[in-house]
Amino acid sequence: MISLSSKRWTTGVLSRLVVAGTGVAALVLAIYQAPDWLASWSTGAAVGAVGVSSALVLAAIAIAAYGNAGVVKRIAAEVILLAAALLAAEFVLVARAPEGWSDDPVLQRMAARERAAAAQGLAYDRRFPADVVGEYRSQGHEAVSRFAQQITGSSEIASAVRERGLLPLSNVSSTTVVECNEGNGFLVFRSDEFGFNNPPGLASGPVDIAIIGESLALGHCVPPSTSAVDRIRNRFPRTVNLGITGSRVLAQLGVFREYVEPLEPPVIVWFLNLNAAEARDEGSQPLLTRYLNDETFSQHLRERQHDVDEFQRDFVVPLQLGRDAMLREKRDDLAFPLDRVIKLREVRSLIDFGSLLPQAPQAPDLSHFDRALAQVVDKARGWNGQVILVLLPSYETVTQSPQSVARYEAILGAVDPSMVGLVDGVALFDEQRDKPSLFTLRIDNHPSERGHAVLADAVIAAIQSRINP
Repeated sequence: MISLSSKRWTTGVLSRLVVAGTGVAALVLAIYQAPDWLASWSTGAAVGAVGVSSALVLAAIAIAAYGNAGVVKRIAAEVILLAAALLAAEFVLVARAPEGWSDDPVLQRMAARERAAAAQGLAYDRRFPADVVGEYRSQGHEAVSRFAQQITGSSEIASAVRERGLLPLSNVSSTTVVECNEGNGFLVFRSDEFGFNNPPGLASGPVDIAIIGESLALGHCVPPSTSAVDRIRNRFPRTVNLGITGSRVLAQLGVFREYVEPLEPPVIVWFLNLNAAEARDEGSQPLLTRYLNDETFSQHLRERQHDVDEFQRDFVVPLQLGRDAMLREKRDDLAFPLDRVIKLREVRSLIDFGSLLPQAPQAPDLSHFDRALAQVVDKARGWNGQVILVLLPSYETVTQSPQSVARYEAILGAVDPSMVGLVDGVALFDEQRDKPSLFTLRIDNHPSERGHAVLADAVIAAIQSRINP
């Protein structure tokens, strides 16, 4: 039978271990966080934080070793209660934010959209594009999941590009394309003869307005007939949409070279996602950099649509469908992440002292964009064409993210108004009263129908001022 004195001795030892362990835990956490602090703090501040934690270790060990037994027990009890409260708070935070249960950004976005839709009383379609493609195919219709330009940077597609000597810049032609879902249901369209989101025959010309850009230009993610380009086409029927998902500045220059130059339209509208102004991984793709470095280079894609379709069906579509299958399996296997609770990630993010001493935003590399814009303007002038540049707002610019604001200001400062007509979509959105309503589900998505309408009205006014000065 254990004596009372033995129990007291054991309790006293455990209390002292708890106090000492608290100090050690503080130092371990500081060292663990040091890389993140160095990314956002000055080196001196990070060293100071680790130094304070080291001092806390020494103080905790000293109290544990030499402190009064009653004091040590009280401190230990408070530490245990604090730890229990933090774990409980972390459990609640994680349970309320299922978008954080997975480390995959696609699954995170899907969970965030489902949660936002539920908050607004909307039913969210949890299917993956591959599921929708499968349904169309089961009904006897040919269908493919969208072509996102960023997939060409994958090792599988890069190898296929070298093998075929071809880099697609559009979807499979004349087929059903399952594009995206941000809460309004899936955007599905019938691609034209070149794989873009147009009525058949329009992209063959002649056209009055050609629009290049990425996902917003294509129509993400609002119902057909409500996108900015659809609204512009209602006013100017011969408007061709050459937007492609995930494309950045070099791919958009390639689309201009391959599909716009042969048409020589009077007006070119470039929908520029601010994030896409930097080439990033596109700069490592030889065929894309050739568009920038050789103004005569062309893959002659208008004449090679059969090869584009074959490439997409042989390589891109199977890869996309396979990725969806993998994501579906990962989502089905998701369980409540107890490891996240133990690490207190959410609680630590709420008390992230790194935000107190943020680094200055990094200046964007606009060298590729500057050259690409100059080429587009110069080529258009050759047939008396005019260029309108539309700076597209994002949820980050509306919420004043420092890096996004810095990028916007840098691009705005780099554009010469004498070269192009400018539509400042960022400023337009900033003027609106209910800014969240400008985005689907009122979260970090593409613009909503209202957001598309705001942009379309401004672009239509800019076009009219150019053709009727």
